[in-house]
Parts: sequence; structure tokens; C-alpha cells
Amino acid sequence: MPLKEGVLTTNCGVPIVFVINKSDVVTQSSEKKKFEENSEFILTHIRSIAIEYGATIVYTSGKTNSNLTILYDYICHILFGFDLVHKPNLIDKEAYFVPAGYDNLPLLQSNDKSIYLDQEFETKIPPIIRKDETEEDIQCEDTNLFFDNLKQLGVKGRDKNINNKLTGSSSFVEHKKNNLGINDMKNYETNINSMNRMNIGDKEKKYEDRRRAIKEQIGNTSSFATNRDIKNKEIKGKNNEDATAKKQKLREAMLAKIGKGKAKKPIGQK
Repeated sequence: MPLKEGVLTTNCGVPIVFVINKSDVVTQSSEKKKFEENSEFILTHIRSIAIEYGATIVYTSGKTNSNLTILYDYICHILFGFDLVHKPNLIDKEAYFVPAGYDNLPLLQSNDKSIYLDQEFETKIPPIIRKDETEEDIQCEDTNLFFDNLKQLGVKGRDKNINNKLTGSSSFVEHKKNNLGINDMKNYETNINSMNRMNIGDKEKKYEDRRRAIKEQIGNTSSFATNRDIKNKEIKGKNNEDATAKKQKLREAMLAKIGKGKAKKPIGQK
């Protein structure tokens, strides 16, 4: 059958579905009348675009579970050829469903809401400008320059004014040179170097203490294991001697019972 006026004037070659989420906002908003009017305006413009692309319109709401089954069944219909049992719905504002092939331009223009097509969309529904988009962008210092400044400073987080000093292209040390005298700058650099040496000495001392503690722990563990092995051997030897004596007594008892006297030699002796 030939397509009706305005239908599929732009063919992308694939099925298109316009899914409008959070449709419950229209009926649950405090400004219900304003939202309903805006909803009709938005739907009219969406229908005009959907007719041009041969698209389907489905209003859904996860909060009220509206049209979720219809959307799933329709996807199965266009992908796998399943039967479509759901009828179009242009009455319920929260559950609009306009399948492809149902709507056309004459049907849309016959609606009393077609006057919305003469209005620019942005005039009635202005774009939302987020607050963060109007704020001034913050320019960050180059990463390499930042770390170069830290290296020249030599100390991490020692100076309370480090965030204020490490600005611009000049380093913190150069900033100090520009604001301090020569003698003051020499004293400053001397203090920085001594602090670095102290930090290195403290790190080496902590490392040596830690290594010594580990060695002592390993030595204690080894000596404990050795003592444990010796003790286990002693217990095992004693148990063997007790078992041998017990076997000897049992043998002597059995020989005495049958009248052959005591054993000539204990077990284990040549």
C-alpha cells in the first residue's frame, strides 16, 4: 500500500522507537495543568518527527510500571515478528503508545492540538541551563610544572603557604628569591637542605630498626623450631623404649604361661 502523506519522508533503513521516560511526572506534578499543556505540546512535536522517520512513540514510567510490557512486546514484534496485541493509545497522558504505521500527517493535523506545530519548540519549552554550565571554568596548572615546583621546593606539605606560592610560571624557590634578601635566602636554602638530610637519616634509621626486628623474629622462630624438633625426638625415643619394654614383658608372660620359662634375651639384643 502507498504511504500516507508525510510518512517516512526520511528513511534511515532501521526501526526507530522514541521512548519517553518518567511519564508519571505529568500526572503527579504540583503544577498539573501546566505540565499537561506542555505534555500535549511536546507530544505533538514528537509525533511530527516520528511520522517523518516512521518511528514509534512509547511513554514509559518505571515508577508506575507503565508501558514497560508494551515496550518489550513491541521490540519482540519488530525484531522477531511476534504478533502485536497492544492497541495504540493517544488518550492516557501517562501511557501514550503510537506504533509505526498508525500515525500520519492528516491525522495529526485533524487534531485540535495541531496549532502547536506553528510554534517554535524552544519558545514554549526553553532548554534547561544547568548551574555548572554557567560557572566559570577553573584552569589547572600544568602537571609537569606542578611537580617541577615540588621538586625545587624539596619538602612536601611543610610550608602552609605552598598552595598560594606555587602559582604562575615561577617556582616556589624563585618566588622566595624575589621576596627575600640574599642572606635570608641562603638561610632558607640551608634550612631546607638540613631538613632533607634529617628526613633521609630518619628513614634510614627506621629501615635499619625494621630490618633488625625482622632478623630477630626470624632467629626466634628458627630457635623455637629447633627446640621443638629436639623435644619431639626425645618424646618419640621414650615412647619407643616404653613400647619395647612392654613387648618384652608380654613375651615373658606368654612363655611363663606355656612352661618354657623366661626369654633368654630381651627383644632387640643380639
